[in-house]
Amino acid sequence: MRISPATRAIAAGLVAAIALLGPGSASGSDKTLKATLAKWSTEIRLKARGVSLSATRRHPVRMTTKAKGFRRDALAAEHALSAQRPGTARGRRARADAIAAFRNYAIVGREWTLSGIARQRGHIPAAKKHAARASRFARVGNGLLARAARLLR
Repeated sequence: MRISPATRAIAAGLVAAIALLGPGSASGSDKTLKATLAKWSTEIRLKARGVSLSATRRHPVRMTTKAKGFRRDALAAEHALSAQRPGTARGRRARADAIAAFRNYAIVGREWTLSGIARQRGHIPAAKKHAARASRFARVGNGLLARAARLLR
């Protein structure tokens, strides 16, 4: 089974971020931010896994559908995190990083969708271009999410 570099990058980054979100000390409103971040990180990781499985099994239609769901969840996570009001400067920085990470993941979802559509139409070079772009945005998003998790320790 072959997993795409973008999916591997997202999975690795999300696993690291979730591990960093383990028990620690934070102020009251930072704790809710931490819980929200952990919830959405887990959700987005599961969606990325679904996209990966569909891509690996050569199901471009299914991959496109799952990529759209991935993007929807990334936007929902961004919205949920925007509603949080952290109580510390570290929490505010973590919130900003997390929002930026999920914005990057929304772009990843869009690029995966475009890659799936291109693959369905037989435009393999375009599909590869979109997949490579998704991989770049996934790496940036992973870095931001890991930094946000470290700030909330």
